[in-house]
Amino acid sequence: MWPRKEMQRFLAADLLTPRLGLLHDYLWLAGLPKPCRSLSRQRVMDREIFVTERPDEHMVWHRTRILLKPLPEYLLCHDFWVANLCANNELHASAVGMLLSFSWLVNYQSDFALAKEAGLISRNLEWREWTVFMADFLSHVGEDAVVHVDRRYKYGELRLSRLNTMTRYLPGMWSTNNFLRQYISTSTWYQEFFERNFSWLLGTFLYISVILSAMQVALATPQLGENVPFQNMSYSIAVFTITAVFLGVATISAVWFFLFCFHLLSTIAFTKRALSSNKANMVP
Repeated sequence: MWPRKEMQRFLAADLLTPRLGLLHDYLWLAGLPKPCRSLSRQRVMDREIFVTERPDEHMVWHRTRILLKPLPEYLLCHDFWVANLCANNELHASAVGMLLSFSWLVNYQSDFALAKEAGLISRNLEWREWTVFMADFLSHVGEDAVVHVDRRYKYGELRLSRLNTMTRYLPGMWSTNNFLRQYISTSTWYQEFFERNFSWLLGTFLYISVILSAMQVALATPQLGENVPFQNMSYSIAVFTITAVFLGVATISAVWFFLFCFHLLSTIAFTKRALSSNKANMVP
């Protein structure tokens, strides 16, 4: 994508957060309506900074990592705002929100050093220049800054696990693609997918195994070995366990087969689209 040729399209891809817009009414489940913690606090919380170029992933955290989008240098240029952002309310609100998020992330000189180290801001920028720019920016947006920003920036950090759950199960969001890929897929390995979604089955089977072992010991005692109700209960539990294990293995096998077919067909469809697009571009 060439910014000079398609500036508005470039800025939309670089600033807008349409996926979070679809989830906005439920974002309170994924985060609090308060500023994001500064970079130094993120380090104190043992979070590693990962750079992302997708605005929808900015300030999204998962376990010991947080995703942050580098500050576009064009947002530091007033003339650029006048020429390309001020006339478009949606772009303007998102650009203000992006700058506001960096006023949260970079509060102190230590934050500024961390931002440079992580590649979030230009290495040519000086601390004094940053403080002057941010003071001017905040004086323009005022104390009630969230009024002027895109509604995504009414929230700071967002928890990825909850965004994934909302993307999968919320009304209006459900689709095969959303269910499988979630908001951000943390891994493309089948092994991790099954560990994440079916590990509870292993715990259940272990728990049932302990119960069956205890019942086997009880049936070997004179007190319960001839107890008909206890024998019937033991028989029922044993049959239930065999059925549950069979269904569990069958379910995992079916899910694996479905995932394999889905990704295979998706790859074939993508390849066909790419070839068709290449042929169309080659036509004089």
